[in-house]
Amino acid sequence: MQKEFTSRSAFVVLGVWLAFLTGPNAMVAATNSNFLNVLPGVLGASRTAVSGALAVSVWLVALVIPFTGRLMDRFGVRAVILPALVGFAAIYFLMGTMTQLWHFYVLQILLAFVITACNAVGYAKVVSTWFDRNRGLVLGLCVAFGAGLGQTIMPQVSQWAIGWGGYRGGYWLIAAIILCIGFPAVFLLVRTPDARANSSTTPHFEPGEPDTNASPAAVPFEDDTPQDRQTIGLTFREAIRTRELYLIFTAIAFASMSLLGTIQQAVPMLTDRGVDVSAATTVMSFVFMGVVAGEFSAGLIVDRLNTPKVVLPYFLCAIVGLYVLHHVNNTTALTLGAPLMGLGLGCEVGLNAYLISRYFGLKSFGTLYGLTMGASNLGIGLGIVLMGFVRDTWGSYAPMGTVFLGTMSISLICILVLGPFRYAPARR
Repeated sequence: MQKEFTSRSAFVVLGVWLAFLTGPNAMVAATNSNFLNVLPGVLGASRTAVSGALAVSVWLVALVIPFTGRLMDRFGVRAVILPALVGFAAIYFLMGTMTQLWHFYVLQILLAFVITACNAVGYAKVVSTWFDRNRGLVLGLCVAFGAGLGQTIMPQVSQWAIGWGGYRGGYWLIAAIILCIGFPAVFLLVRTPDARANSSTTPHFEPGEPDTNASPAAVPFEDDTPQDRQTIGLTFREAIRTRELYLIFTAIAFASMSLLGTIQQAVPMLTDRGVDVSAATTVMSFVFMGVVAGEFSAGLIVDRLNTPKVVLPYFLCAIVGLYVLHHVNNTTALTLGAPLMGLGLGCEVGLNAYLISRYFGLKSFGTLYGLTMGASNLGIGLGIVLMGFVRDTWGSYAPMGTVFLGTMSISLICILVLGPFRYAPARR
């Protein structure tokens, strides 16, 4: 059994952490609301029109990300990510020069293509090739203290830059962060292990046509190496014949719709019910505290227990948190319920890649993880649209509380009926 924590793997983890810290979750998702306050005036357009460009970008990411994952499986992670990071920085530089609404739409469409290539898919695959027994822990650390930390600090950083140099200063600072921190970190540190000249490997179960209609009892494979792991797993065609893929896809889609659909409009939803705007903003801070805790703790626990059932208590917490945010007005109760919802979201974000690697291996990891990332984006878009539609139609968000409790319960049931991992971690 090979030692996983070495000087080489430590530098890879450092690079992946910096990549998450300067990646799309922190640079794009966490800063969009800051720019929405100033872009309507700059572009001479309504807030709805500007928001429409962001919606187009989210849906396009959902469509494109499975294909970029397939490119990573075929050509390697670095060959896809490095050019995309240059494009990522260039687009943010160009957004600092735009003066018309159509400029924003074109750049948001281009942005969707590049952020699918430098999103979590490639970095999660790199971590999974280096780590087996500690995969959940390392993924949790990188996501929680990379993307999670970035999402916490970038709203303040971008707001400071906008106050100093307007929207141009905000976009150009983000471009500089990507180019001066993100790109060098990936170029110098993020790489998969060298492939063996002879790539013949032994999977965790007997070679031959796998039983794709059931979840066989996982058999730990003691002697695999980082090089081996890249070639172990189901092909895409084999994976799409398994029930596990559809259960995970459904669980991720409905959880994202319920949790992120709520988060995107939580502040206006709470203020509509009479909660003070500063209190509503504080509630959202508690949500993201829960997200970081969920990302880290779920990864730590799943390495020890080796079962998808680890997700269940986190999703139960999310259901309680959803109920509180949609139906309770007391500020104290809201600050207690918000981190519960965050725990569920953090677990979903943190363990998505882990579940794909354990059920399907790493052979087609990029493609399959891209599919579930696409499911997440589809769910987010649907949640945002439904929340807005219900508010405009009935004058209240209240009906969505019941809808989201139902969809979150479906996600929990999907996890509940998952069988044991097909590719178990090696014994400690």
